Amino acid sequence: MVDQVMGLEDIQEDEITEEKIINEEYKTWKKNAPFLYDLMLSTALDWPTLTTQWFPDKQAVPDKDYSTHRLLIGTHTNGAPNYLEIAQVDLPNPVSPDAADYDEDKEEIGGYGGGSSKKASNMEVKVSIIQKIDHKGEVNKARYQPQNANIIATMCTDGRVMIWDRTKHSSLPTGHVNPEMELLGHTKEGFGLGWSPHDSGRLATGSEDKTVKLWDLMGYTSSNKALQATSTFTHHSAIVNDVQFNPKIPHLVGTVSDDLTLQIVDTRDAKAGTSAMKAEEGHQDAINALSFNPTSEFILATGSADKTIGIWDLRNLKIRLHSMHGHHDSVTSLEWHPHEESVLGSSSYDRRLIFWDLSKVGEEQTPDDVEDGPPEILFMHGGHTNRISDFSWNPNDPWVVCSAAEDNLIQVWKVASAIVGKDVDDVPVEELEA
Repeated sequence: MVDQVMGLEDIQEDEITEEKIINEEYKTWKKNAPFLYDLMLSTALDWPTLTTQWFPDKQAVPDKDYSTHRLLIGTHTNGAPNYLEIAQVDLPNPVSPDAADYDEDKEEIGGYGGGSSKKASNMEVKVSIIQKIDHKGEVNKARYQPQNANIIATMCTDGRVMIWDRTKHSSLPTGHVNPEMELLGHTKEGFGLGWSPHDSGRLATGSEDKTVKLWDLMGYTSSNKALQATSTFTHHSAIVNDVQFNPKIPHLVGTVSDDLTLQIVDTRDAKAGTSAMKAEEGHQDAINALSFNPTSEFILATGSADKTIGIWDLRNLKIRLHSMHGHHDSVTSLEWHPHEESVLGSSSYDRRLIFWDLSKVGEEQTPDDVEDGPPEILFMHGGHTNRISDFSWNPNDPWVVCSAAEDNLIQVWKVASAIVGKDVDDVPVEELEA
C-alpha cells in the first residue's frame, strides 16, 4: 500500500514537472512569436476537433483587404451531440507585417486586431462556424472529395464511413443524423481515409479491424443508402492507421500499420491477403501516417511512433532514402507543402509541428547550428500546449497552416517570410533518388 501511494506521488510529481516545462516552453515561444510569424490567430472551439482540412476555395471580398477561406472540422465531445462542421476564416490579404503589430493579449500578429502598422490590415480575424451537420459519435476524420468539395466522407467511432453532400443540409443541426450514404463493412473504428484524386467517387479506408477497404460511390442507388466495399485487403497484421492514393499512379494505394510496415496495394490485382510492394525495415514502432509527394510518383514519407520520419522511393522499398529526426514523441500527421515540392510538414504528440526542407539534407552546419537540429529542419511551430490532432496547409495562401490540438484550440498561422523566403531554393525531389 505504501509503495502504491509513493508511486502515485511520483506520477503526480512528474505531471507537475511536465506542466512546468510546457508552460516555460510556451512562454519562450510567445516571447519570440512576433519575429516568427506574419500571421498568428489562436481561437478556442466549443469542442476539440480531431480533423482539419482547408477547402480548395478562396473568396475575395469586394472593397475589402481580406479574403474568405473555409475549413472542414468535426467535434469530439464528452457525451454531448457531435457535428460535422464548416468554419469560415477571413484572412487578411498578404501584407508585410511588423513585429510591432503583435498583440500579446490576443496572441495575434498581423495588425488586424487594430495594430499600429499602417501597412497591416485593420480587421479582426476570427473563425466562425457557418454550418453544423448532425453526426453519429465523434468525427475521427473528415475529408472532402477532390472532384467536388461539397461531398465529404467521415470516419465514425463504430467503423461506419458516412458520406455527406453538405449542400443538402441546413446551416443549423436538426437533431437527426441523416447522411447521404453509409459505407458498411469495417467492424472497428478507424482514422485512415483517402479519396482518389483520379476517379470521382472512389475512396480507401483503413481501420482498427486490420483491413483496408476500397469503395466506389457510383454503386449507390437512391433506394439503398448502404454501400458495401468493392475490395477488402487483409495484408496488414495489425491496426491500419493511414491510407492514401498515389497522386500520379491511379491504381496504387499506400497503407501503413501498427505492424511496422508500409505497403502498396495495386487495385488492379485485388488479392485480399497480398500487397504489390512492402517496406518492413523502416521503423521500430507503429507507423501512423504516410504522405505521397504531390509532384513525384515515386517519393513518399512515413511518420512513426518511433519519433522519426522516413523518406522512401517506391522503386526500392528495401531501404529508406533518408530518416529525419527532430520530434521527441510519436509522429502522427504528415502533409507535403502544396507548392514547394521539397517541403514536408509533420506534427507529433510532442506538441510541435515541424517544416522540413529536403533540399537542405546533407548541408554543412556550424557547431551552433547542429545544436538546433539537422539542416533540413526549416521551422518548428511551438504554439500548442497540448497534442496536435491534425493540421492542413492552405492551398491558396502559401505557408498558411491550420493546426488543431486536443485542448480545443485551433490556430491559423503563417511563418514569417523572412524565415522561409518567397521561394525556397529547393532541389527537385527527383534528385533525392540518386
